[in-house]
Amino acid sequence: MNLASLKNSLKIGGILVVLLLALTVTIIGGNRAANYFAKASSCQAQKITTAQVTPNSAVISWETTDASQGRVEYGTNPAGLTFTAPEGTSGKTHNVPLTLLTPNTVYYYLVTIGDTRCDSSGQKCESNCVPWSFTTGSMTPIPQATPTLVPTLTLAPSGSNVATPSSIAPTSTLSSFCTQVQLNIGKSSQDATTWATVKQYDIDNNGVINGLDVVKCQKSGK
Repeated sequence: MNLASLKNSLKIGGILVVLLLALTVTIIGGNRAANYFAKASSCQAQKITTAQVTPNSAVISWETTDASQGRVEYGTNPAGLTFTAPEGTSGKTHNVPLTLLTPNTVYYYLVTIGDTRCDSSGQKCESNCVPWSFTTGSMTPIPQATPTLVPTLTLAPSGSNVATPSSIAPTSTLSSFCTQVQLNIGKSSQDATTWATVKQYDIDNNGVINGLDVVKCQKSGK
């Protein structure tokens, strides 16, 4: 073999090596790209959002191209999502409520459709998933109601000549008959000389005229 033939052989061999390397790179790169897009497209859930967050609840929403029925896996530990909230029906628009949550707490969650778990990267994950998160609101303190004071009526023991009410309406608001009841407070059946003329003002007929008789007179409309 002469020198010219040797040079041609080496040149052809070099071209073949370059083509082989180019083909190998293309195949490997194509496989990696295919794996990447397959992984990205394997998660059906899109536009995953958290909405309507309150101290005790939240709604997880997402969309799918095809009708499906998924679930939300959630919990307070990103490495251990211990609770599951499944969808009740199949559809393309999904809204899953999470209830009985603890106020002012960080929750983590993944969206799962069938055996496919979708994490916050928007891709399928099997382990080392990076979940979404949200924080529940704080409870609003309930205002304490101011107690309403109700005036009480203090009566003397039965048979006493004097009974002093703690709250009796002014005379100007009483009828003429009830005014006479008030004016005769303290008189009792023990005063035989006057009782015959004032016993009509003993509204409750207990033998003594007191503040309670005034109150009952008002209620009776006399």
